[in-house]
Amino acid sequence: MGCRRSWVYFLLFAAWVVSASAAPPPELATPEVVDDPETVLIDEEGMGKLCRVGEHLVCVMEGTPAEMGYQHGRLCAKQIRQIVKDGYMVKALLDRGYTTAYIHAQSERMEKHFPQEYVEEMRGVVEGLRAAGIEDVAYEDIRTAVTQAEISHHDPDDPPGCTNFAAWGRWTTDGRLLHGRNLDWSISRGAQEAAAVFVWRPKGGTPFMMVGWTGAIGSVSGMNASGITFGEMTSTSTDETFDGLPLMLLMRRVLEKAKTLDEAVAIVQRAPRTTGWNFILGDAKIPDGRALEVDAADCEVFAPMDAKENEKTGHWAMEDAVRRTNHPCGLVKIYKLIDVYGPQFSITREDFDQAIPLLKLQNTWQRYDWLGKQIQARPGAMDVAEALQLLANGPVKCDATLHAWVFDPKNQTAYVAVAGSDPPLTATARPFTRIDLAQWFN
Repeated sequence: MGCRRSWVYFLLFAAWVVSASAAPPPELATPEVVDDPETVLIDEEGMGKLCRVGEHLVCVMEGTPAEMGYQHGRLCAKQIRQIVKDGYMVKALLDRGYTTAYIHAQSERMEKHFPQEYVEEMRGVVEGLRAAGIEDVAYEDIRTAVTQAEISHHDPDDPPGCTNFAAWGRWTTDGRLLHGRNLDWSISRGAQEAAAVFVWRPKGGTPFMMVGWTGAIGSVSGMNASGITFGEMTSTSTDETFDGLPLMLLMRRVLEKAKTLDEAVAIVQRAPRTTGWNFILGDAKIPDGRALEVDAADCEVFAPMDAKENEKTGHWAMEDAVRRTNHPCGLVKIYKLIDVYGPQFSITREDFDQAIPLLKLQNTWQRYDWLGKQIQARPGAMDVAEALQLLANGPVKCDATLHAWVFDPKNQTAYVAVAGSDPPLTATARPFTRIDLAQWFN
């Protein structure tokens, strides 16, 4: 029964390949870029500032953890209350059956791994909210803002999405590293209504930024002043737990502490991790990048042209580039993927070869494959516009992209798009705004 089913999938895949190769490649659409957005100062609190750069809210915080939290809470009070009490946090968790008791119980398990300075910063957010007259948002709500990715990690209403690539050297016009990312998350629950770009200028530390949401002191996308870039994608594993440092704070930790690619990788390797994720890391100084496939037990690291990303597993590594979507490319986690999904298709680890044709039918593999081929088709041609094209075309394009960006860390610049709200519109169909971070990174 399992063999017959796998051959059906293999034949379906072969038919898809034939039909795809027969059609001429479509011309790639280029997203609109706002190159010279107006920057408006909205408010100030101590050394913190709230600006609007084009259409994007930018919150710049400076000082100790408590001071930066206070600035965040006071400056973004209206948006924080909206996302916690009326917006995404209600629609994504409470309205979908997650009880307050369950949310708090899992958050408490993760909080045991929070660095103390993050607790101080979250308490500072609450104090800032109180100073702004907001009394009904509690510390537990701010804590949930950085644990909710784990809590809803495998919700069937949110199929895994997201794409990341970093390319440099032979692929870009001048050899510099460019890192692109789509966050394919629900755009129907209003997270984009509280979207913001955050810049932290910690006392005595390295400035860094994250594209995220008000109320959360971490996120899933970012870059620091040392040229480190970081993006994630949901993945699946049998080794998962709530007893670890949540994704948003792990990613923040890397951007806050790492000055080199090796340091960034080491922080992820040493951290108490939670659920299944794929990561792309870049370092503009070298330039170079890494792909990471992680869960609570393992952290497998892939360099460009890595032998672990090979034909046996249905994948192919690249020179001067790393890319990932929502499935593993290495045997360690492919075996775990088979453990999760194999019983549906009568496939076990011993039937490994039968799983690969089935994997190649999935959108996640098609995004991985398309990205690599598009990059290889343009040696020496990738600039920001070409990188944006990779996010807005082919199978990478998604109708539920919450935010998208291309980071140009050598020039300390981010090109950011956020999904539309009324009506909901995928991020890559909206203009990308050029945000010059040099004024805050230096």
